[in-house]
Amino acid sequence: MSADLSRLTAIVYTSGRQQSVTRLINSVAWLYPQVKVLVADDSRQPQPMAGAEPVKMPVDSGVSACRNALLARIRTPYFLLLEDNQELNRGSHVDKLLAAVAGGKCDLAAGDMISCRRRFGLFTKREADPGHGTVEATPEAVKITAGARPGVDGVQGCDVAHNFFVARTDKVRAMGGWDPQLLVDERLEFFIRARRFGIKTAVCLDSVAWRWNDAAAKTTRDFSALAVAKMGAARLIDANGRTIEAASSQTRAA
Repeated sequence: MSADLSRLTAIVYTSGRQQSVTRLINSVAWLYPQVKVLVADDSRQPQPMAGAEPVKMPVDSGVSACRNALLARIRTPYFLLLEDNQELNRGSHVDKLLAAVAGGKCDLAAGDMISCRRRFGLFTKREADPGHGTVEATPEAVKITAGARPGVDGVQGCDVAHNFFVARTDKVRAMGGWDPQLLVDERLEFFIRARRFGIKTAVCLDSVAWRWNDAAAKTTRDFSALAVAKMGAARLIDANGRTIEAASSQTRAA
C-alpha cells in the first residue's frame, strides 16, 4: 500500500543544539516536505527554527517530558520519532515505516542506524550501528539479545530498537508516553514498557538514518539505574553484555 505522509508528524527533542537540529529539519524538508515537524527545546535560550513548529518547555525538562509535550500536540494518527543528531537520507524510507504501521503489520516500526563521524575535516567515517533486539524479562533481570525475529516483506519483529521509528499515536498515548522522571536514558525503559503494554514492535532494516557523533551530544547525566528499576527488574543485561544494576529504593526516593 502507498503511505500517505500527510498523516505523519515528526517530533524532535533538542537542548540548544541549533546546528544539529537544523541539519535534521532540513533533511526532513528535503525528502518529506509534506511531514510537519514539531521541536521541543528545553535550553535556556531556544532559537527559532525554520521549517519546524516550536513547543515551549521549561528549562531542563528532560527528553521524556519534552517528548510527552510533543506527543500531546500531534494531530495525526501516526508520528515519526527522531533525535536531533540524526539526519535522514534517500535510504531512510520513512514511507516504508509508515506503510508497515498503517497496514497493520505492527504498532511501531523502527529503522536501522549508521553512525557517522567526520575525520580530520576531510572525510566521513560511517559504521553500522544496530540497535534492535529481543527481550527476555524476569524479576531478576531484563536481558536484551541483539537481532530480530523472522518476518515478511522486510518487517521483522523485535522488542527494542533505535529512537528512529514510526508509531501509532493512540497506542503510545495509551501507554503513557515516556516516563518524565527519566531526563535521559529513557529509550530501553520506553520499549520494555511498550512490550508489556502489548505494543507490537518491528524493525525494517532497509530504512536507515544517519547519526552524527558530535561531541556536544554527550551528557554526564546518568539515569540508567533508575530506568532499570522502573523496568521492575534487579538488573539489565544489554545487547553488548553490559550489566546495569537497578537503583535502590533510597536512590529513587532522593
